[in-house]
Amino acid sequence: MLWSALAAIALLSVGALGWEAWQSARERRRIAAPGILVEIGDVRLHAVLQGRRRGIDQPVLVFDGGLTNGCLAWPAVVAALGPEWLTLSFDRAGHLWSDRAIGARDMEASLADQRALLDALHLAPPWLLVAHSCSGHIARLHAARHPEDVAGLVLVETIPADLAGAITQSSFARSLWWKVPAARLGLWRLRRLQQGLPPRPGQVTPETMQAAWTRLSQSPWGLAATRAELACLVADTEAVDAAPPPQQPCIVLASTRGAVVVPRGLKPAVAHELALLAQRKLAARLPGAALRITAASEHEIPWQAPEEVAQAIRDLAAQLPPGPPTG
Repeated sequence: MLWSALAAIALLSVGALGWEAWQSARERRRIAAPGILVEIGDVRLHAVLQGRRRGIDQPVLVFDGGLTNGCLAWPAVVAALGPEWLTLSFDRAGHLWSDRAIGARDMEASLADQRALLDALHLAPPWLLVAHSCSGHIARLHAARHPEDVAGLVLVETIPADLAGAITQSSFARSLWWKVPAARLGLWRLRRLQQGLPPRPGQVTPETMQAAWTRLSQSPWGLAATRAELACLVADTEAVDAAPPPQQPCIVLASTRGAVVVPRGLKPAVAHELALLAQRKLAARLPGAALRITAASEHEIPWQAPEEVAQAIRDLAAQLPPGPPTG
């Protein structure tokens, strides 16, 4: 009887794994990707290239999204900028339409992927890096390590080391340890279906991007990539905070209501104050940084106040000297 029960469980597990893999792949195909898949070594990254470059001195805008939203953080910002900018947004490995992540998902791997993608697309510097939330330390590492390529940074509600610990200890982060195996067996999908999902968008537009993100970010490999990135977040942000900072012009865009999580025992207002204090300290650590504070949005400024991000990009680009940046 025991062996029969084990065999039945094994068969059910194999069937569940196959069913979930089929459903995930089907969903990614049915929600029209806004960009293309670009091969960089062993994986393909989904990239969205829009607009045009008015001259060789104009920087390419390189957008890196938060923990899970990838290219879907940026359609409203790109629309606010208009077509007179060459913009690249993309999904890091494992997220949304990109291939499954292979190996470590620390900032070194993400930086290597980003540079390989820019090289594969033949996008010559200068680059102006625009990072949101948990991608900010990658942009700062990129600027510090390659000042000859990076002209400037716009850091939108990014996560310095002061805030990283609360995120990795949040209920969301802890839940990934059971959500990932549950998702692989299709159990997380069944639970979400019971709770109700937003309608599947036929194509991704600024109006439908949140529905697309909600569906695609919950795939087994998306959740696994999120867990892997969170596992490195504290060490990565501490290392970047402790290293010599980038010297390029920078705008730190922060919200008065920017706390990603409210730690247990804190009131939301206190958590927001601490989050804003961390943004002030971040701006003070960066020699070329100016701090801008908005009350028009919460943490998700690219979705909720895209024009403010677009204006920060315009203002920073206007400060840049002609020609490639110098180290």
